[in-house]
Order: sequence, then C-alpha cells, then structure tokens
Amino acid sequence: MWRVGQRKISRSWTALFRVKTRAVCAEATAAKSKSIVESTELKYKAGDKLHGYTVTTVSRVPELHLVAVQLVHDNTGAEHLHVAREDSNNVFAVAFPTVPMDSTGVSHILEHTTLCGSEKYPCRDPFFKMLTRSLSTYMNAWTFPDFTMYPFASQNAQDFKNLMAVYLDCAFFPKLAEMDFRQEGWRLEPEDLSNPDSQIVFKGVVYNEMKGVFSNAENLFETQLQRSILPSHTYSTCYGGDPLCIPDLTWSQLRDFHSQHYHPSAAKFYTYGDQPLENHLEAISQLALSRFHKIELNTAVPNEVRWNEPVRQDVYHQCGV
Repeated sequence: MWRVGQRKISRSWTALFRVKTRAVCAEATAAKSKSIVESTELKYKAGDKLHGYTVTTVSRVPELHLVAVQLVHDNTGAEHLHVAREDSNNVFAVAFPTVPMDSTGVSHILEHTTLCGSEKYPCRDPFFKMLTRSLSTYMNAWTFPDFTMYPFASQNAQDFKNLMAVYLDCAFFPKLAEMDFRQEGWRLEPEDLSNPDSQIVFKGVVYNEMKGVFSNAENLFETQLQRSILPSHTYSTCYGGDPLCIPDLTWSQLRDFHSQHYHPSAAKFYTYGDQPLENHLEAISQLALSRFHKIELNTAVPNEVRWNEPVRQDVYHQCGV
C-alpha cells in the first residue's frame, strides 16, 4: 500500500516537473523569438540598401512571432520576401512565372531538365546526388499551371549554403543538354533494348509520368475542367504535358522557354528562418543576379472573358475492365 502511494506521489512530482520544464522552455523560446523579431524589425526600414537590394516594406506579425521583409533587387527587379522567425529549419525557394501556350509540357520538362547539371555543377543529376549527401529536411521542385518553384529546407547553415549554390546554378545556368532533354522529355527507342528489331516506342520520364496521370479519371476530369472554364490563355493547356502533344516539343523550344521565363526580372525569392537576411542576399547576388540586367518579359496572364451563357463540355474516359 505504501509503495502504491509512493508511486502516485512520484508520478505527481514527475508530471509537475515536466509541466514546469515545458513552461520554462516555452518562455525561453518565446523570448528568443521575440528578440529576433524585434531586432529584425528595428534593423530594417523601407528604403534601406542591402547588397544591391532596396527594402520596400517591413511588416511584423505578432500572432506568428515573425517579421516579414520585402525587397527588390535594383539591377534586375527580382523580388525577395524574407520571413525572420526563431526557427532553425531555414527555407529557401525561387519561383518563376511559367505560362506555356501549348500542351507539350515544356514547363514540366524544363523543371526536370534544369536539375540535370549546370554550368558550375556539370555532373549528372546534381539534385539527386544532393539527396544522399545533404542534411536537408526537404528538397523538391514543383510545376504548376502558371509558375515553377524550386524549394528546399535545412537546419544546418553550411548545408543551406551549399544547397542554395546548387539550386541557383541549376535554375539560372543549366546545361539543358540534348541528351538530358531526351531522357526527361521524350525519345524514340526499341521497346526491348536488348532486341533492336523490337517495336519502336515513345519513352521519357515526363512522357511516362503523364501517361500515368492521364490514366486516372479524376486527373483527366480535373484537367479538362480547368481547360474548359479558362479557355483563352495558358490555363487552357495541359501544363504537365499531354502524352499526345509531348512529342511535338523540340530541344530548341525548351531552351527558348528557359531564356524567356527563367530570368531574375520575373523571379521571386523566398527565405525563412533564423539565419541573417544579409547572408542570403549576398549569396544570391554573387551567385546569380550579378550576371543579369533588368529586361521586360511577357509573362502576364490576362483576365478571362466572362461568359454570356452556360457552356457544356463532355469528357470521356475509357474505364478498365
């Protein structure tokens, strides 16, 4: 009976200790977060010049314990949003407006091909090599109907610096080799590589990926819905690539699309976490932006013309047996 009572008392003290410990840790974290937020808010103001950037706005969000700093690069017009917060999981992303006007999947294939080697990192697939060598907590690349983004996150400062160098070089100075285009986009080759007399078929990473997408009825209906209700511009295309249209894309068209869309004048950068903003700006400027000047790019998407009457669209999908 005494042992039972002792165990209960012990558990009560343990629980109380845990609650107090958590409260102390929470207070310490909040204090540290507050200091970072306050120092960032006091350090920057609109009009300040930093590594070729001009601060446009500084906004504090007390509910989320953060300060958002917006900047514009003077020489290129690139926009940058930095979110200062007490969080060691720092994030970087660069995004470009990509507005394809056909269903060849050019923006999707370009997203794949930019990660197949660059000017400074000409090795095969540096992105996938970093997956096994990096301390990152997240690495990816996304293609959407009207933009493409390259994000990563890491809790290690040196790893963050290394990943930023790779991402910037791949995005702005990719090799875009023809063989990489054939691998990631589309190509013709024997169905059985060991038998050159076998049937010639289409192959390619994106080509095969989109065949899988179009075999799913939900994906097909979603794509056709967007194309039907927004028929006049980029949203009327299949941005991921229609398997019937992907073979129409040429290597030169892919390279042209990169030069027309992957430029700092249209780029938007994002950083988040507890690392200093100046470090990010200096690295981005030295590794990429210093080699560009501002240009005019035609990436705007006009408003859709309003309908005057209902529209009916029939979509068919072959069901498996």
